[in-house]
Amino acid sequence: MNFAFINYPLETFTPTQSGALATIIWECCRVAVKRACEPYVITRDCPALSFKWRNLIKIPFPEATGGRPGTMLWRAERKLTGWRHLRHRTYARRVASAIRAAKLDGGPFVLLNDPEMAVFLRKRFPGATIAHWFENQLECREPFKSAYRDAVDTTFGVSDYTSRWVENYYGLKQVDTLYNGVDGELFTPSEETIQAGDPPTINFVGRTGREKGPDLLLKAALELAGKSKTFSLQIVGSNHWDRLVMDEYQQELNGYVQQLERCGVKVSRPGHIGRADLPAVLRRAQINVIPARWDEPFGMTTIEGMACGLATIASRTGGTPEVVGDAGILFERENTSELAERLQHLIGSPAERAVLQLRGRERALEFPWERTWSELSSKVMGRASGG
Repeated sequence: MNFAFINYPLETFTPTQSGALATIIWECCRVAVKRACEPYVITRDCPALSFKWRNLIKIPFPEATGGRPGTMLWRAERKLTGWRHLRHRTYARRVASAIRAAKLDGGPFVLLNDPEMAVFLRKRFPGATIAHWFENQLECREPFKSAYRDAVDTTFGVSDYTSRWVENYYGLKQVDTLYNGVDGELFTPSEETIQAGDPPTINFVGRTGREKGPDLLLKAALELAGKSKTFSLQIVGSNHWDRLVMDEYQQELNGYVQQLERCGVKVSRPGHIGRADLPAVLRRAQINVIPARWDEPFGMTTIEGMACGLATIASRTGGTPEVVGDAGILFERENTSELAERLQHLIGSPAERAVLQLRGRERALEFPWERTWSELSSKVMGRASGG
């Protein structure tokens, strides 16, 4: 039976210029091939080198041509039709054509974060099995919201928090939780032991957008620096996967970094890191902070940091408490003083830090990609075969 992942329309399928969704598809594919299944991956095209996958179908995303008048026209179309993105509908047509050309008409299809595409494909392929996996709490406009329930055969949320949100928003009776995973052989703890007296490194990794809260960590670090400077910081990521755009928020972050450096706190900013290099970069740190403002559905950076043996401190938002369990420390959203207190405690308590590092690794290994693929394939294939 054929099986096709259909990626989010704005994300590509590369190890260097993509976000979490590309990683999720890639890891599921890696496990699937061990189980004698080679899914198709339908994704937006990109100049960067893609993950090496035989059944890869790359679709050029149509640009909003015609200058300002053309952009205004496409915006008007989007507003009238309810599609999320400019030229989204045209891209969906290209996806449907690619499905027919590859003779995948019957599915099953697994879509990530694209309820509009699910509704569109149901009309084009009424007999196909369509599953939709919410990696975020994703709203959509009419007419798609009301049509979504009848368009999909099964819906997943990436955490219990997300699943309950989707049920409430879309009026669904049951949304199953399908957790993301971690590659415990790639993301491993450092073999080097921090020496007594060496300042620990505090890490942030992810897109440096306001909702992810890197400024909250920097503010907490400034508060902490007024009491102790026995730590360094590592801020990994940029506000775009393939580049840094120096907007007002990035300038704000730079201002905090400069203040910390004037205080004598070392701050490293390596930018966006490709997947192959990420574990080694994480292993430079001892503490991983996930300071998200928004309701983080399932933080890939959370579980990967835990797998690398970093003590975890995270904001109590969304699905994060489900991921962390009792293997990390939680603080209230946007409470920088509480975060500073938690950091100060861990910096001054190497023994407790070591306990959390061990617990984090053990907790992360409870989320193997093998389990994710097994649950996904059994439920989707079961639907496809009429089970």
